[in-house]
Amino acid sequence: MKLTSILIIAMATQATQSLAQVQDSTKTNRRMVTETVKGTVLDKNTRLPLIGATIILSSNGDTKSVSTDQQGVFRLLQVPVGRQVLRVRMAGYRQEELSELLITSGRENILNIEMEPQANTLNEAVVYANTGKQPLNQMAMTSGRSFSPEETNRYAGAFFDPARMAQSFPGVVAGGDDNEIIVRGNSPKSLQWRLEGIEIVNPNHFGAEGAAGGGISMLNTMVLGKSDFYTGGLAAEYNNAISGVFDLKFRKGNTDKREYTFNVGVLGVGATLEGPFKKGSDASYLISYRYSSLSLLEKVGVKVSDTGIPKYQDLSFNFVFPTKKAGTFSLFGIGGLGKIKETAKRNFQEWEERTDAQDMNLGFNAGSAGLKHQYIANDRLYFTNIISASVSRNSNKTDTLTQDYVTSLYHKDKFTNTAIRYAGSLNYRANSKNTIRAGINASLLRYDLYALTYDTELAALKERINEKGNTSTYDAFAQLKTELSDRLTLNTGVHANYFALSKSWTAEPRLGLNWKVAADQTISFGTGLYNRLEPLSYYFAKNGTGQNTTDNTALSPTKSAQAVIGYEKNLSRTLRFKTEVYYQHLYNVPVSSDPDMNFSLLNVSDISAIGTSTYRQLVNKGTGRNYGIELTVEKSLSKGYYFMATTSIFDSKFKALNGKEYNTTFNTRYVGNLLLGKEWTVGKNKNNLFGMNAKLIYAGGRKYSPVLEDESLRLDEEIIDQSRINTLTADPYIRLDFSSSYRINRKKVSHLIILDIQNILNRENTVGMHYNFSKRVIEPQKWTGIIPTINYRIEF
Repeated sequence: MKLTSILIIAMATQATQSLAQVQDSTKTNRRMVTETVKGTVLDKNTRLPLIGATIILSSNGDTKSVSTDQQGVFRLLQVPVGRQVLRVRMAGYRQEELSELLITSGRENILNIEMEPQANTLNEAVVYANTGKQPLNQMAMTSGRSFSPEETNRYAGAFFDPARMAQSFPGVVAGGDDNEIIVRGNSPKSLQWRLEGIEIVNPNHFGAEGAAGGGISMLNTMVLGKSDFYTGGLAAEYNNAISGVFDLKFRKGNTDKREYTFNVGVLGVGATLEGPFKKGSDASYLISYRYSSLSLLEKVGVKVSDTGIPKYQDLSFNFVFPTKKAGTFSLFGIGGLGKIKETAKRNFQEWEERTDAQDMNLGFNAGSAGLKHQYIANDRLYFTNIISASVSRNSNKTDTLTQDYVTSLYHKDKFTNTAIRYAGSLNYRANSKNTIRAGINASLLRYDLYALTYDTELAALKERINEKGNTSTYDAFAQLKTELSDRLTLNTGVHANYFALSKSWTAEPRLGLNWKVAADQTISFGTGLYNRLEPLSYYFAKNGTGQNTTDNTALSPTKSAQAVIGYEKNLSRTLRFKTEVYYQHLYNVPVSSDPDMNFSLLNVSDISAIGTSTYRQLVNKGTGRNYGIELTVEKSLSKGYYFMATTSIFDSKFKALNGKEYNTTFNTRYVGNLLLGKEWTVGKNKNNLFGMNAKLIYAGGRKYSPVLEDESLRLDEEIIDQSRINTLTADPYIRLDFSSSYRINRKKVSHLIILDIQNILNRENTVGMHYNFSKRVIEPQKWTGIIPTINYRIEF
């Protein structure tokens, strides 16, 4: 806390001095720092370059303009650093506007802009800033938005992490102090991660097996491009998802010059390199590496783990190879290695808890890599083919020590999952009003699952799961986007899935509608059927009694039917209001085959349940429902400030085998988020930028069940009252995050200092009363508390 206070005072002092310098600078000649802005303008439907599009950039009353060349490329020289407004115009296309464009020195600013054809009969005199936040995917009709890496860097408490950034979005509840997110009452494990158009493994360090989140993201905003996030109403091309989807894109490296970025901070040290493979070539590389030990946080009094100091490293890359006749090839990937190791003190008199007498070695390794090929056949048709490989491995070995320091195995598990995937699609522009997109996906899945734990009742080790093998899933989709009029767009489609392990298949119709009631008002609608494959460990785990549950291989994926309707109103050029109402019915949900055990996979976020004595064989006889309303008021960044206020009121329930309805643990009932920030142009020559940002989260408490103390102590694990599942509510989750940034722009280099503090008030949020294995008591389960970070970045 002392370090945090010193950093805040120092940043505020610097800002005061800089603001004073701004006032003094009016008496002197300003030495303006400029940088190049360049990019490509494409037709969103055909992916072909647009020739002759006009790019207009506004800066403090001054404007620069240029037109795209034969390759759709534009270049603006000597653009002043700072916030700019960039507009792209072309006859027959909807005007695009980037109102929050940040121009920095040291690196050329590269943009890829996609324009959507439109007969301009609405005579729109106003271009709204939020149009730049519409989903990149032209097939998306509702419940989606795009986000930029710069937003991820700017939002308080984001830590350069898209998932933490998305905690401010409507329909999203923070799962806790980590980066797990609850989307519309669904389990965090229902979230899907995609990269460059294909599903990838969970891209987070220290995530539990089967989870979709973790402690720290492997994703580096230095390599990310503008991407999409969805909370529902998915188009037919999306598979294996029943809640949110992160549809991530990597940016392309600079093709004209080599550029470098180095950063150092509490969360790690790293470097990013990019440039052309050779001078004059359109082929480029982009690679970023990061290494960290969180020992720095431990030294300032922040306890980041109960089991030791996490260490990790990660790598991201994107190599792009355009050809003249064969299309564009790209090789992309992301991966990370993480470990936590703790050795017990060899002095039993210092042991206070059971874990003090244990040696622990945990490993978290994951990665995905892919080869993508895009070929534009003509002005109507283009193809995309992707082949990828993914692997994840979670391991844990724990030994217990006697007072003579003799070790004995207490717990050992290893979960290895690999996937070879193919995704192929075609996009055909039939005419000016109809676009067809169709494709197939295939995933070959291999698993090696093993878990061995100590059973107190047996006083011996018990095998929970031991399975090796492979299976596969296959998907096909087709969808048609039709512009019924200049105001009305319809997207109809169907998705089909086959899961080889259970020999089950589904056909899923989907529909989306977008009605532009007026130039400043839009009504959207989306509905359809969806499915999600559960973590494979649930298909092979043994009963808590130790019996095999081979029939679990007959389990088919969890299914969902959902509908959402939305209304959006632009209150001004930069201010908008949006609301969405949704209903989701979940069925075919795996639940316990024992009617006395009210267990459902809708109520868990990972595979930890398979290690309990109450776990039983699963059957697809459960259901669930989520419904709610979301409200958003958002002001895009302009005149130096922005804000976003969101609130969601919802209900989330599940039914087990006995047919009774219970709250899910994620049924917090309500959440409110307030995000705001302010920037000042500072420095003697007004080339620098100082910013302050804050985020407030206020959410209802998580649901939890009463713990049966005597049974928990006897079996040495948490045993809950099955007749009162999730009848108790924890205290509300309240968190205030703060960040401050200072960017220094010089002629050929820029410096960025970011102070980002999660939970600045150090509030100890809880998730209810739970059994503490180490202390053998019933006590509140608490989140981490304050997490201060500081990061320095240099770009040249």
